[in-house]
Amino acid sequence: MKRKDVIFNRLVDLTKENKSHLHILEETIPVSEQFEYFNFSKKLREDEDEHINRNYLISLLFTPELSILEKKKCLSLLAGIPDVAAYRAIETYHSSPLEEELANWSAMALVESRILLNTDLTGEQQIFVSTGLGGHNGKLRYFFVVASKNNLPYTTLQNEIIEREFRFQFNLSGIEIEKEEKEAHYVTYLVLADLAIDIKDVVDATIKECNQYGNFIRPESMITNTKILSKEEIEKHLAVNGSTSGDNGPIEI
Repeated sequence: MKRKDVIFNRLVDLTKENKSHLHILEETIPVSEQFEYFNFSKKLREDEDEHINRNYLISLLFTPELSILEKKKCLSLLAGIPDVAAYRAIETYHSSPLEEELANWSAMALVESRILLNTDLTGEQQIFVSTGLGGHNGKLRYFFVVASKNNLPYTTLQNEIIEREFRFQFNLSGIEIEKEEKEAHYVTYLVLADLAIDIKDVVDATIKECNQYGNFIRPESMITNTKILSKEEIEKHLAVNGSTSGDNGPIEI
């Protein structure tokens, strides 16, 4: 078994045991920006005086003329305080950020503050799950592509088969479709799925079902929870004579 499968299975077990303590980052935030937030916050708190004035930080956070960097510091420091007032201040700021460029930063601060506050109040383990695409209502968001064999345009009937089979299988699995877009030789989906669902297995099984009606879809997985692929990125992976070999290999989670 692959190491990532072991980690995934353990994570599923933990969420079953402690579902009320599961925290999913809902916003779509680039993974690089998430790392930046946590690295910045860790170093900031290591260097900061133990006695942080919560009320002073809150007043600074809502000061219009304060620089972006200083507001990042305020949000990160407040997120490290297990205090309801600190949490509410971050929540208020995030609901309508004075600085648009801090929307993602305040989202990260808010979820970290919530986890810390819950840990402090309950004394129980909290689970934080974040991906580049985020999630909603306890589900993770995924993006995937259903591409035709040899990049041949889908017929009207083939498009109908894809739509029918995926909607049927998703209904059975409790997967929600947020967005579906059709191009000549591929269809993209943006969906929400429970953490316990192996989305790759569901997608692959549905493609196999569709292919019983003419073997017209390539079976390789092209699925990610990191970001929404652009048309250019998708075309690159489908370009070489309809193959996904070499540098244009299958995209996986």
